[in-house]
Amino acid sequence: MSRKKTTIQLKVNYHQVDQMGIVHHAQYAYFLEQARIDWLHKQGVSYAALEQDGILLPLTDISIQYKRPLRFDETFFVHSDFDIVDNYFINFKYLIENVENTKIATATTRLVFVEKQSMRAMKCPEFLVEKLTF
Repeated sequence: MSRKKTTIQLKVNYHQVDQMGIVHHAQYAYFLEQARIDWLHKQGVSYAALEQDGILLPLTDISIQYKRPLRFDETFFVHSDFDIVDNYFINFKYLIENVENTKIATATTRLVFVEKQSMRAMKCPEFLVEKLTF
């Protein structure tokens, strides 16, 4: 299986922080989504093209372990790693670190392949298996 890790760099925007000045926990789902779409793109898979071809990838599970807070204007990195593609599902794992390489959070996500027209789960298309598991 492919074990290609990718990294994106982000910066905390003011609208992402709560009254205490730290990133609201819900924002982490967006960070993971950005990293996941970037990971797929770097494997030659366009999320937009998948949807146009009638393949959806809704999130079925997310787990985030918060270690330290992020604050407004702080730069950070989201490291993404494809974990496994299992017939109907694809799993990712993530590490979020600040510029000092301090662990901010770890996370995992699980997505299911869905056929857009019927909205039913489908097996991972063979062309994707080839791109993701080399």
